[in-house]
Amino acid sequence: MSHPVHEETVRSGRTMTIIGWAVIATAVGIAALVLAVPAGWQDQPPTASDVGVLVVTLGLTVALGIGSVLMRMTVRVDEVLEVRVRPWWYRRRIAPEQITAAEVVHMTGGNSGGLGIRLVPGGTAVLLDGGPGVQVTIRGARSLRFRCNEPDAVVEALRARGASTD
Repeated sequence: MSHPVHEETVRSGRTMTIIGWAVIATAVGIAALVLAVPAGWQDQPPTASDVGVLVVTLGLTVALGIGSVLMRMTVRVDEVLEVRVRPWWYRRRIAPEQITAAEVVHMTGGNSGGLGIRLVPGGTAVLLDGGPGVQVTIRGARSLRFRCNEPDAVVEALRARGASTD
């Protein structure tokens, strides 16, 4: 494997981080309320399955919030274009010869279906925060749009690897 022509990491933006902390705070608040009202359970205390559902729901909610706070995307161009989002398990690898067009675009939540990994008409968008990004049209597949800090460098790296960037 050769050294990458271009590699960068984009971290969660302010909006995504605020959303993540709000989700965590909401889950903790709900748990505190449930624990603070045991007096209401005197007539009919919760069953083990009720408590289990609550624990699983709150646990998944906190995990979603933590994932939003810690989310980062790595864009790498070497033999392939690779876009990877962590801690989620999203990874897309595209051979440069499959790319029919690559262009710099401005990405917002409004034109990308919202923050995160989104299905949009004709493709997929990955947006952690608004700003410049790259749209890649792929032969015989759905397009990919992703937000990055150096979109011109990504397009140039794809061109250097043989992608069509018309």
